[in-house]
Amino acid sequence: MTDPASTPVSAPRVTVQTLASEAKTVGSTQLVEFLDATGRNVADVYRGNTTWTTILRRADLLPSPTTPVPGEAALLKRMHSFLHIDDTERAATYRQFTADDAPGYEDLPEWEQTLARMLFFNLWDKGGFTTYAEGLASLRTQHAVRGELGQLLTHLMRTPRMRAPRPLTGPHAHIPLSIHHAYNRSEILAAMGVARLGGQLPGFFAQGVLWDPANRTDTLLITLNKSERDFSPTVRYKDYALSRTHFHWESQNSIAPTSATGQRYQQHAKQGSHVLLFLRDSKDTASGKAMPWVLLGPATYERHTGSKPMAITWRLHNPLPEPIWSRLPSTLPTA
Repeated sequence: MTDPASTPVSAPRVTVQTLASEAKTVGSTQLVEFLDATGRNVADVYRGNTTWTTILRRADLLPSPTTPVPGEAALLKRMHSFLHIDDTERAATYRQFTADDAPGYEDLPEWEQTLARMLFFNLWDKGGFTTYAEGLASLRTQHAVRGELGQLLTHLMRTPRMRAPRPLTGPHAHIPLSIHHAYNRSEILAAMGVARLGGQLPGFFAQGVLWDPANRTDTLLITLNKSERDFSPTVRYKDYALSRTHFHWESQNSIAPTSATGQRYQQHAKQGSHVLLFLRDSKDTASGKAMPWVLLGPATYERHTGSKPMAITWRLHNPLPEPIWSRLPSTLPTA
């Protein structure tokens, strides 16, 4: 399985000097015009710490500020974390905050407030503001950031990956996540209501499992290919799809069938709790950025073997579509 969510990375690697030279030749400050004229992939623009604003300033197409704009550099470095966006609702909601007349957070309905918090934590995953309204309002002074993010979202909205959302239903209908669409950690935690100012911040969350008591949901963040560099032998669990409707997943090493967590996994349907599965190929993309997860959707416990870890078979409520299924490994991992 390759990265089903992020924009493919083209080769060979290019330097910011090369991109700036090409931008100067094209002579436009519009990202979509640059990509169309050069045939480049948007991932080329976001290698390392390079951004479209960086390229434009290097090409003398956009003046550099006489004095640094507080917070601008850090925000521009977060632009790569929007490359995976692939549903029209999220892209449109995020983009409205790049406008001069962006709405105030407090004026939004609850659904859009949640999407706004997803945007907030995508920009500031370690917080930094007292309220969401304060943080989002601060974007009004970030002209370069708003300009670049707006252009990036405009480009993404015209790509084949951009689709209408397929929202969660039932007990998760209030959560603005879409089945078989891609999300990063900040968006997932914000959408679930777990990430919050004064509490859990996405930038300090590294677990692959999450019990969310408010939504009575176990969220499983699954990475298929666990490299020796990123995962110690004790957490290199064997996770893989058995079919389009069944997934094999190993719990944490501390979980026994008789433990409270093990019992919740087995009895969740009877006890009224739920399970959501998210899947990604590996920890990082080819360009070294964190790879997002694809929401597989809700799942139901069917059986398990073993203890510490438990090897659980989950039944997916939504069969894996061909674009995801075709990228999964054709053989099961060996012991």
